[in-house]
Amino acid sequence: MSILLLTIFLSLLLAGLFVAWFIQDQADRPIRSAEQEALLPLRKDANEK
Repeated sequence: MSILLLTIFLSLLLAGLFVAWFIQDQADRPIRSAEQEALLPLRKDANEK
């Protein structure tokens, strides 16, 4: 029974860490629309002309 509790604890710990890292990663990015994200690779070409 103790192995089952340890497994559940570690699974919840890892899930919490991944959720925290995902939220931190999303908070670091500027908010953009899907259209802005799609045109982002073309921005470099437009500045070179």
